[in-house]
Amino acid sequence: MKLFKIYQDINTGYDTFRSAVVVANSAEEAQNIHPGGGSGSYDMYDSWVSRPDLVELLYLGEVVGEVDEDIYPGAIICSSFNAG
Repeated sequence: MKLFKIYQDINTGYDTFRSAVVVANSAEEAQNIHPGGGSGSYDMYDSWVSRPDLVELLYLGEVVGEVDEDIYPGAIICSSFNAG
């Protein structure tokens, strides 16, 4: 499992997510994670971006050592939300 920072600079108004640190098996999987939880259809996410290809990412490294049960592909470690 890998750690990625996912972020976007497109949708920057109130009540939007700016970035998150997520657990994923691949870059493509990381781009499909919504910082508010879940993944899948992007057309319903006014708080993020409209398509996974608009998600920028930075590879942070591998998950090593004993893995807590809360660390699984799709898990969100932390996120940044611009509340309004």
